[in-house]
This record gives sequence, structure tokens and C-alpha cells, in this order.
Amino acid sequence: MNFKEVKQLFRDEINMRLYVPLSEKIEIDLMYAIYDKEKMILISGEAGNGKSFLMRKIYENLKSKDNIDFKLYFISNPFEEEELIDELFLLDFNKHIVVFIDEAQTLSDEKIERLRMLADNRSYTIILATHEKEAKKIFSKQHFQTRINCFINLMPLPISKLELFVNSKLIQNDAHNIAGLFNKKNYKLIHKLTNGNLRRTNQLMHKTFDIIDYFYEKYPQKVSTNKIDNKYIEMADMDLKGLNA
Repeated sequence: MNFKEVKQLFRDEINMRLYVPLSEKIEIDLMYAIYDKEKMILISGEAGNGKSFLMRKIYENLKSKDNIDFKLYFISNPFEEEELIDELFLLDFNKHIVVFIDEAQTLSDEKIERLRMLADNRSYTIILATHEKEAKKIFSKQHFQTRINCFINLMPLPISKLELFVNSKLIQNDAHNIAGLFNKKNYKLIHKLTNGNLRRTNQLMHKTFDIIDYFYEKYPQKVSTNKIDNKYIEMADMDLKGLNA
């Protein structure tokens, strides 16, 4: 793959084809909680730490099994899918109902309370993914504390996991030639600039490859094909900061 092609692997979007498993234990814990038919499961973390990817991965896993035990719902934006949330309160119980709700911080207090009441019925498992601050607010309410049986907090990636994330995404998509261009200094800088945040890592890598591609086409003799120069990563970071200013 060339730089123009490889940058597409780091687009800031939920694309399960590009999913890189980073914590098998968390995935197993979440699957066990669902199969145990826990009432409520709360997934929290800073924006961009992988909550949406994790939920979508587990949802797709369950869906692919054609599981006769569960009826599955995935709500990616409660604010825009309010009618679907209302439908949850009208369902029959011939199967256990598992509801994944992303961006749960957009739910009103009234909707959260109604979901809690649904979860009290053993026919429902409600999985909420929300920002860490909002998760603490929900968990602090006394009537939720005894109902949230599984609490998962996604932390920023340590440098070793960040390296695994970037390297695996490249290798899994036949970009071995480009994966081999990165060294420890590159990953150290990427980790410093992104603080181990998955979304910021994707954005930084996408912009880095965009810049390298530009210089490679314009000044091919000046761009090394044996390593990634940190100056391109730093330029990408400056560009992103300019866009977000």
C-alpha cells in the first residue's frame, strides 16, 4: 500500500473491518455479563477512548451468532432515535432483550429512569455507554447503585497498546511495508501528542500520512522510504491544532 491508500485506514469513523482488539479481557467480561443477563451495564471513558467500537464489536459478535436467546437493539444516537427508545417499552418478552445505547449522556433523566425500570424486569439487559463524568453522575444515584452489575471504564492506551493499535491496523490491511517504517521514537511522540486516545491517534495518523503523501509526490528525492521522520508527525499535530482552534 502507498501513503495515499494507507491514510484511509485511520479515518475517524466506526468501521468494524478496521477494528483492532486491544483488551480481550474487557470483551470477555462484557460478553459474560450479557449472557448472565445482568440488568444494567455501564461503559464509561473519555470521548475517543473506544466505547462505540467496543459496543459495536460485541453487538456484531452476538448478531453473527444468530443467537436464539436474545433480541438485539443498537441505538447509536438516542437524541435522533427517540422513537426507537419509546418502542422498547412496548416489546413482548418471548426473548431476552439486549439494548446497546451509545452516547447515553444525551438521554434525559426521565428516559434514564424509565430504562432503569425496564432493567428491573429480568427480560432486559440495558448497556449504556457514556462519558466518564456522566457515568459517575448516573452511578451516584442511589437507585442505580444496586442495579448496575457491570461497570467498565475504558482508559487511554499505554504506549505499548498504542503501538499495537497502529501496527496491527497496518499489518492486518497488507501495509507491512509501511508498518516497518515506524520506530520507538515515532510511537513515543504519537503517544505524547495523543495521550493514548484512540480517536486522536486515528486523526493524527490520517493527517501524518496525508502530509507524507504530499511531500513524497512533490519532493520524492527528499522523503525517506526507510523510516518515518518525526517532523511529519509534528506537522500533522500542528495542522490538527490549527483546524480545532
